[in-house]
Amino acid sequence: MSNAENLIDFLKPSNDSSESLYKQLSRSLNNAIQEGLLRPGDALIPERDLAASLKMSRITVRKAIDQLVEIGLLIKRQGAGTVVSENVDLVLHKNLSSLNSFTADMKKRGLESYSRVILREEGKASPKEALILNLNEGEFVHRLNRVRYLVNEPLLYEIAVIPASIISISSALDNSLYELLESKNMNPVTAKQNIHAIVADDNLADKLEVNPGSAILFVERRGKDANGRVVEYTQSYYRGDRYDYVVELG
Repeated sequence: MSNAENLIDFLKPSNDSSESLYKQLSRSLNNAIQEGLLRPGDALIPERDLAASLKMSRITVRKAIDQLVEIGLLIKRQGAGTVVSENVDLVLHKNLSSLNSFTADMKKRGLESYSRVILREEGKASPKEALILNLNEGEFVHRLNRVRYLVNEPLLYEIAVIPASIISISSALDNSLYELLESKNMNPVTAKQNIHAIVADDNLADKLEVNPGSAILFVERRGKDANGRVVEYTQSYYRGDRYDYVVELG
């Protein structure tokens, strides 16, 4: 079997998956790059041929490719088609001067993201949570723990705590917590963040699909709404090999 045939076989979508075809292809192309089936500088099979071989529409193939172009894994060159970037490590630069959610950040980049809920519960605030959120002893909070994904790869593990008086366990939550808070005019407009480096333990490594001991950026944030009320306490664990923080100084 030729290299092209091996690649096509690797990229074929699963009939059992409920995931959209372009997401499956985007993930498979990313995996092919990470596993060395496609190497830096390699030219990708032309869209028309790839679509025919995979029995997909060209629009579906183009959408999957454009996602990887957006994050720098693939490059479109005039006259040379699409090639694999010389730097195949996906690294996102996050500006510390802006306050937005993971979902909004990915939308702004034109990227598709999704979340996997690990824990969703209501319970009495711990002493630390009550102190940070300015709650009385015995008041309830909503806890939401999620793994956030881009191109089917986990980028961060997020633990959010919100007063239950703002969001109850019955509140609808499709993806963006900030969008839900904004609908109640309680979205964070200012925040204090503490950032430091840690190493992944076995539990965190399993959630982020990295090796134990890998570098992690730990970000602890307290967000306040326009009235100065603390509306969120979030702990985020970012993969150190996929994220860096940028500060613009003037």
